[in-house]
Amino acid sequence: MQSSIQENFIWDRSHIFASGSNKVILLVEWYGGNSRQSRKRSTPKLIAQDVQLHLWLEPQVSLVRILGGMVVENLGQSLMIPLGHLYDGVKQFLAIELALQPQNAGMHGVLSAQWKYKEKNKERIKELPVKELYMNYTYHTGLLQQPENFYVRKHVMLLETQTILKEAIHLFEEGDVEQGEWLLRRKGDEMLIMAARFTDERLLEEAEMVYQLSEHYVGTYRSQASLS
Repeated sequence: MQSSIQENFIWDRSHIFASGSNKVILLVEWYGGNSRQSRKRSTPKLIAQDVQLHLWLEPQVSLVRILGGMVVENLGQSLMIPLGHLYDGVKQFLAIELALQPQNAGMHGVLSAQWKYKEKNKERIKELPVKELYMNYTYHTGLLQQPENFYVRKHVMLLETQTILKEAIHLFEEGDVEQGEWLLRRKGDEMLIMAARFTDERLLEEAEMVYQLSEHYVGTYRSQASLS
């Protein structure tokens, strides 16, 4: 059994334009123990407690947004993101959008990342080795026209759902039922189109869930409005 954190860092694209400013998304995927999610346990085994991801951005890099987490320590180019506990066989995801300034063509460092956590029933913080991540800057139009990574795009869409849902509920509570419904249905349509294009069941299920929530909230808040 592996007790340490297992992780993958995946860029949404492999190359960016050397002469222009670019926005890129880094998908962070982590799990503990065995990543097989088909295994059934009534209570998943705790692998790590108080997981933290520390990031050090290069000078030409700035943070745009984070999906699936929140920065609690932001010291300029140094960030710390708390990510809670980690259980055996449960994959978790975080998406980090970054703005990158122009560079000469070639591979350039973007950030360094390090995991810190506590083992079960232990107080001492363990640190994994620092990993450096790079991006390939290029002028090659063929490389620049390559499609974005579907796996990254899929999980960004899934992570965005909670944010969209919160925004829609706020609109419903403010009495703007039409705008709240539009926001949810637009999100559902976006995922449905992507699900059909790539034959992805998870996106299809998420789209159906968003449509159902839209119908539920629209019915609820319109009923409240008619009663008042």
